[in-house]
Amino acid sequence: MQHGVFGTKNIAPIYAKWVNEFYTDLFITSSEKERKIAMVDMGYHEEEVVATGLARFETLFKNDLPLKRQVLIIPTWRDWITNNQVFEESDYFKRYEELLFDPRLKEFAEKFDLELIFCLHPNMQDYVGYFENAPVTVVKQGDRDVQDLIKESMVMLTDYSSVAFDFSFLHKPVVYYQFDRNRFLGKNPSHLDLDNELPGDIAFDEDKVIEYLFKIGEDNFKMENEYVEKADKFIMYRDRYSNERIFKAIQNIPQQNKIKKFLRDDPLALKVFSRYRRSKYYFPTMKLFYKFLSHFGKTNDRQIVFESGVGKRYEDSPRMIYEKMIENQEDFDYIWIMNNKAPLKANPQTKIIKRLSPDYYKYLATSKYWVNNQNFPTYLTKPKQTQYLQTWHGTPLKKMQHDQDQIEGRDEDYLARVTHAKNQWSALVSPSSYATQAFRSAFQYNGPVLELGYPRNDVFYMPNLDEKRESIRRKLNIDEEKKVILYAPTFRDNQKKGKKFTMKNKINFRIFERRLGEDYVLLIREHVVVASKLNIPEEFRHNIINVSKYPDIQELMIASDMLVTDYSSVMFDYANTNKPMYFYCYDLDEYGDMRDFYFDLEEQAPGPIVKNTSNLFRSIAKEGEYWDNYGEKYRAFQNRFAPLDGPNRAEKVYKAFFKR
Repeated sequence: MQHGVFGTKNIAPIYAKWVNEFYTDLFITSSEKERKIAMVDMGYHEEEVVATGLARFETLFKNDLPLKRQVLIIPTWRDWITNNQVFEESDYFKRYEELLFDPRLKEFAEKFDLELIFCLHPNMQDYVGYFENAPVTVVKQGDRDVQDLIKESMVMLTDYSSVAFDFSFLHKPVVYYQFDRNRFLGKNPSHLDLDNELPGDIAFDEDKVIEYLFKIGEDNFKMENEYVEKADKFIMYRDRYSNERIFKAIQNIPQQNKIKKFLRDDPLALKVFSRYRRSKYYFPTMKLFYKFLSHFGKTNDRQIVFESGVGKRYEDSPRMIYEKMIENQEDFDYIWIMNNKAPLKANPQTKIIKRLSPDYYKYLATSKYWVNNQNFPTYLTKPKQTQYLQTWHGTPLKKMQHDQDQIEGRDEDYLARVTHAKNQWSALVSPSSYATQAFRSAFQYNGPVLELGYPRNDVFYMPNLDEKRESIRRKLNIDEEKKVILYAPTFRDNQKKGKKFTMKNKINFRIFERRLGEDYVLLIREHVVVASKLNIPEEFRHNIINVSKYPDIQELMIASDMLVTDYSSVMFDYANTNKPMYFYCYDLDEYGDMRDFYFDLEEQAPGPIVKNTSNLFRSIAKEGEYWDNYGEKYRAFQNRFAPLDGPNRAEKVYKAFFKR
């Protein structure tokens, strides 16, 4: 039944379907958005989740109380505060004490003739004495009905509490004070994109709280249209019939097929399937299953499958194409292949499927369209009626496939396998004539090329880029005064453990700390195919962050102030940012002999090439000289390798693909 609209804090560790001894036949939500989160992030099946509205909404929308000139300040609790000493030393107490005694808050209340109501969370009531002298009316939850306070108040100030959604459903303004967001959310990311989806102004310091409150007062306590629209996405029914819908949903709980339920949910069945999944029989069975369906199954002409980074990441051109199609309300059944529960746009038509699961083969065999930035399994042959858009994952510097004189670190049949995979493509995306020429040569590809720019680089041309940059840096807990270095090296063909690629760290953390640690933060992003785990010693983690699992490298580029790379195609995307690039090529001669390049990197690199950590950090320290030394090279680099990148490439690409 829930006790509030969820989404802000990740509740999967408590309420997910896979949590032991948490057995649920029906999960109540308030919107299609919330319903989708329950399915995608918490593993519930479609028939187990209903959007009815919460039972308490029946009284929320009852117009039985007059609106009073009052502000409701209602923070939630912090689990890590366990006693008086911890409370007294906490940032939580310090921030709210400073806010409540801030003369500007008193000035705001007096100017607009408002009473300040400070409503204490039940866990906070032991500490009521700390606020007895504050110029506010202190209320304990239980002494007053919170829903009455919500209906009576003109504006709410909270942090992460779900009551903010209730307040917003009445189309009244909310201010969020989230000074400790990273610690509050913990290791599990929010179900939402907080900066873009919460229905109210978000402040991270006291000055902004006061600024937003005065702005709301000057606007006569009217909720902005933008926030009304955001609030309405979290509620399907703004009426007083929630209980009736809940009762009907309980009456109509579907009687599941016992065999299907056993196979899908029973721990023993799941254990048996897990053993089968790891056995030598699984993939031969799946190949036969796929072959049968692709020949005899019915193709869904409005079904489209997306995959990025071999199912590990929700990023790159497939993501941008998908999101643009959603924005344009294109009528498709959307399938995303993912091995994790990274947040997708909450779209009723989108299904999340694990890579290499039985459903993976089923949807590939029956979908009219495929979109991928790498290859699907090379042993699969696309159904004849399926159209496959290959977006690829970067402009090439290193010679690839048929252009390589010698291929390191691959099986003997590698070329045959990737050639078969290439033969499945219906169209290939390219960002430039240079890339098109390299692709045709490397892949021996003679099919259609959509030379329109990379959809994944649309992000660099979107409005409000500065706000997005601030939002990403907050997610990573980066001080706004620090400069950010993004280090994104490629993988090495000759560094493997078994069949998996590894990567030896070549950054000297101690030298970074000594030379740049005071003013810079270093983000390290390993290549998607690298299986080794980067170890950052505890003493350096305050300003060296492993972002290898961060879902979207384009966002990391936005958050950064400069790039350090080696031979990675990230350099070509980064040229869209107009920010400095440095090339840490400690093995340039060896790597060049092993892979060979399509052009002379030393001649055309739009930044210094260095071969050791000391010289790298020395070059970065001379950042002020960068544009004088490399500005002309940078512009030439942009003109040759990213001439077609710009706004709205995603729409141009998918529309060109469908017109074929």
